[in-house]
Amino acid sequence: MKNKSKSIYYLTYQDFPANTANSQQTVATCKYFVRNKFDVKLIFPLRSQFSDANLNSLKKKYEFTKEDFDVVGIIHKTKFEGTNKFKKIRYLYSHILWAHHSVRKIIKEYENPLIFYTRSDWVFFFLSRKNKPVVLECHKITKIRKKLIKYSIRKKCSKIIFLNKALNDLVNLKTKYVDKVLVQPAGYDEDFFYTSDNKVSKQVVYSGSLSRLGLNRDLDFIFNSFDDERLSDFNLKVYGGTENQISLLKNKYSHISNITFNIHLSKKNLGKELSKSEIGILASSNDNYSKYFTDPLKFYEYCASGLEIIATDFPAHKNLNKIKNITFFTHKNSESFINAVLNANKNKDVNEIKFLETYDSRIKNVIKFIS
Repeated sequence: MKNKSKSIYYLTYQDFPANTANSQQTVATCKYFVRNKFDVKLIFPLRSQFSDANLNSLKKKYEFTKEDFDVVGIIHKTKFEGTNKFKKIRYLYSHILWAHHSVRKIIKEYENPLIFYTRSDWVFFFLSRKNKPVVLECHKITKIRKKLIKYSIRKKCSKIIFLNKALNDLVNLKTKYVDKVLVQPAGYDEDFFYTSDNKVSKQVVYSGSLSRLGLNRDLDFIFNSFDDERLSDFNLKVYGGTENQISLLKNKYSHISNITFNIHLSKKNLGKELSKSEIGILASSNDNYSKYFTDPLKFYEYCASGLEIIATDFPAHKNLNKIKNITFFTHKNSESFINAVLNANKNKDVNEIKFLETYDSRIKNVIKFIS
């Protein structure tokens, strides 16, 4: 019989398995909860034709073997495939319906856990209304989410984890709730990312999706910069994107010989590639979330791999520069980007990462907070 005092239900409106950073973060959270002797149940909607609530499928996709937890898929009556018409409204409506239905179902059919864990503001809201112990891990703020948080945090058993101080400041909860709030940044998974002495000289890497929520990440000026003779002896390796996206990029930039485009790699293979590289690129679109509130997973992966980092000079990126290994460039400015690459190449200092958050240290902080 499982120990209720060590049980966590991770109830979330995400799809699995997937290539997204948020799905990787959720599975890593479950994995490290298990390593810290918790009984975990991951519960999510079967919302696409690729949804798979089979633990072995998740183990294969996310490359773990020893950690076992329960996986529960709950029916999702609306689909996101097909037309983009009214997609945001349909998403919101579907999210609310699924969260309401799932909270009622889980409470009715399962014993109460020590705590519910979620990244869904609506799951957080419905569980809070029922006075269930729940913690929301908040990675982004919307107007609706801000209202839901301010209502839900008033409940006795509700807590929230903000990914960074900027998100915490934006919500601006009353000081009486200070003990119910944790600011906890992301971290890297030591199973996959490590430093190496076998660096390939002047190898630059971009790792991550080529779009976020359907928006272009404004990477064209970066790719075009490698056609400049000052970067002719640097090689850029891009890891991310679908087969169709990569095919289009290969055709578009076939005239630039020092760029290679690759589809998403497994974490183990990505770790090997990052460990051999010298410089990593942090870049994104010029939206408010990217500028002020992001805490990108690849920052931690780059640092753990011993990379110098070049990043757009957004406030969110500047808040990451704790180990002084970031050179900044101006968004969509090729000249600024080229100079950042050249300056980063001159920095041969060994990067100190012992104070960098790992996923294990991150989850240990979370456990102290929820216990």
